[in-house]
Amino acid sequence: MDKAVDLSRTLVEAPRNCWIALDREETKVVGSGKNPESAIADARAQGITDPVLIWSPESWTPVIG
Repeated sequence: MDKAVDLSRTLVEAPRNCWIALDREETKVVGSGKNPESAIADARAQGITDPVLIWSPESWTPVIG
C-alpha cells in the first residue's frame, strides 16, 4: 500500500475553484485551469507528462471520515 500524502502544505497556496495538476510526488502544483485539459497543458509546459489532477474548491474544509 502507498504511503498517505499530506497535501495541506502543497495546497495552501494553490489556485482556487479550478483544476490543479500536481507532480507525481504530489509535493508541487505544476499547473491549473478551468478544465482538466488546461491544467494538463500547464503541467506539460513544465515538463510534467503525467500529472495528478484534483479539483481545488473555493475553500478547503477539513473532513473527518
